[in-house]
Amino acid sequence: MTRTLLAEHRQIETADVDEARREVGERFCAHRLELTRRDGRLDMVHSSASIGADVSLNYLRYGDEVRITPGTFDDFFLVQVPLRGTARVRVGDQVVASSRSRASVGSPTEAVDMVWSDGCEQLLVYLRRRAVEELGADGDEPTPVVFTPAMDLETPATRAWLRLVHLALDDIEAGGALFRSPLASTHFEQTLIAGLLSAQPNNRRPVAAPETSCPRVVRTVVDLIEAEPERAWRLAELARHAGVSARTLQEAFQRELGMTPLERLRSARIARARADLLAADPATVSVTDVAAQWGFFHLGRFAQAYRAAYQELPSQTLKR
Repeated sequence: MTRTLLAEHRQIETADVDEARREVGERFCAHRLELTRRDGRLDMVHSSASIGADVSLNYLRYGDEVRITPGTFDDFFLVQVPLRGTARVRVGDQVVASSRSRASVGSPTEAVDMVWSDGCEQLLVYLRRRAVEELGADGDEPTPVVFTPAMDLETPATRAWLRLVHLALDDIEAGGALFRSPLASTHFEQTLIAGLLSAQPNNRRPVAAPETSCPRVVRTVVDLIEAEPERAWRLAELARHAGVSARTLQEAFQRELGMTPLERLRSARIARARADLLAADPATVSVTDVAAQWGFFHLGRFAQAYRAAYQELPSQTLKR
């Protein structure tokens, strides 16, 4: 039996079909829910926790086999990752036989109809539509994104994306210290959404920026980052300031600096953390204090990134 994820974040446990439908309807969307067998019994458990404003992680099971017909996901994308059992998910005109090696991805513009098998348990990654479409935009305005419905869970790119998802799960189940910081939660959500756009085939394709504009674009965004590194910058927001799409900005940064805008933002925050460590009194200030102030809540990763940048540990800087 798979352990119940997000057990401390349980929203409902019920054997009543109407109650289950209302609960899931409030958190996702209106839908039809029915047991496929006349003698079937519902054993529904739903747990949910948000990373920030745009992404939430959910555990859901129904017990016996059920059919779920939501129509369309009007304002969100939903990645359904089976933990146990199987599901048959129709997205648009495609049917995904979902299992431990294959997830399904529902897009807002595609009709969805699904059957969950007996004992099916799923990890559901909810992503707000506007946040995904801002990062996937080719121009200034968000444009519709449609993912390929079948997600192969064995590819290196998908495995890397799932590691991010499980990192978030681990932090939430440990108390959620990381995501109590708006700075950290916003950055993580952006990374998770960008990772999905990169890992899962979809209808948006990178658009090359004119070569003459790349240096200006990069300088504009670097100046913004250096002026306000403490700000919870979103990639789409930086792109709007630079007057290009998020994908164009990503490409320009990779071409000019060999890193993403969010990696450049992290570098700026590490530099500010170093300045604070050099100025701090080690008798009253700890490395943890300074790291947290700049949005770094995993001390080991902060120390690793800091050492790569400055060839010493943050604790050594503080002692000086």
